[in-house]
Amino acid sequence: MRVARSVVPALAVWASAGWLGHPAYGLGVRPPAPGGSVVTVPHREPARPPERPGRHAAAGSRQEAARQAGQAPGRVCAYRLRGVSAGGFLHVRGGAGRRHAPVGRLRVSDGGFAGACAVTHGWIAVRAADGASGFASARYLHRLDLSGRPSLSCAYRLRHVHKGGHLNVRESAGLGHVPVGKISPAQGNIAGACAADHGWVAVDTADGIPGWASARYLRKIP
Repeated sequence: MRVARSVVPALAVWASAGWLGHPAYGLGVRPPAPGGSVVTVPHREPARPPERPGRHAAAGSRQEAARQAGQAPGRVCAYRLRGVSAGGFLHVRGGAGRRHAPVGRLRVSDGGFAGACAVTHGWIAVRAADGASGFASARYLHRLDLSGRPSLSCAYRLRHVHKGGHLNVRESAGLGHVPVGKISPAQGNIAGACAADHGWVAVDTADGIPGWASARYLRKIP
């Protein structure tokens, strides 16, 4: 009964002061002792479990890859695969690392493709021939050397190439260099350098990859 006698008056004081049922209780504020002041207890947020990568995280990685691979022309580089067997392919992943799921493929048969000039922890943001954007291992990518490449100030049409056919565009001037893409009669006018270099003209493929085509199959438009 001694406990009841001491507690009841205290409750009455708290009720009259408006402390009973106060929303601050439980948030780090203790009711005052009779005749005392409010005591504030440091409040700690409950620990939250670490966020797991989900669909939104993967989508963000792909958007970042698309942003990097589609930068302004001065910051986009051209690549082709290396160390990949003929008929093989290289995975394009949703982020920079093998832990990310594949979102596309780069194939040797595709020739060249566009990618960011910067390397992110051993990975490069690229855009595959099928339009998929993601990251590919820099170990298997060879950057095309465009140093000394002339400007494409003239226009050409293909000749000696039948309808439905194509002309290979190579990494550099000469048959000994690997193809990076194609140009076809269906493209109409083709931008190219005004002067040939040892029988080869600097052009871009149908996908915009820079390379060289044999001047024998190109007719300059006046």
